[in-house]
Amino acid sequence: MNGRTDHIAERHGANWHRDWDRRHAHFDHGHFFVFDNGFWFGLDPGFYPWDYLPYYADDYNPYDYYADDQPYENTGAVDNSAPAPDATVEAIQERLAQLGYYKGPVDGVFGPTTRDAVANYQVANQLTVTGSLSPDTLQSLGLPQPAAG
Repeated sequence: MNGRTDHIAERHGANWHRDWDRRHAHFDHGHFFVFDNGFWFGLDPGFYPWDYLPYYADDYNPYDYYADDQPYENTGAVDNSAPAPDATVEAIQERLAQLGYYKGPVDGVFGPTTRDAVANYQVANQLTVTGSLSPDTLQSLGLPQPAAG
């Protein structure tokens, strides 16, 4: 849990949910659950797994807002500039604002406010909760899949 023990609502043994992938967070009975040091931890309502980074294994990045369609690449130059606006993210922000899930600026930047709004929408619509723009989330919102680039 990266040294964080605040906001833990439940703790269960390693065999509690054998069907769950230990490398990913899961949502069950109103809580996100993460696996760490041999235990499943249920987080208090309103707290998300990405609040506990670096929890995730090397092959999973919760900040990839296009879930699993971009390869993991860690050899390029570091770009510390502000993220460029994205038309798909802007459309998501507008749609989630219309539905009452997003309260931030419609700027096309996929930040923590957008991520949390996406996760809340996924919970409310019984989608797989990733906090990312998965294909089923885009489809549920009536938005097209982004073009592969």
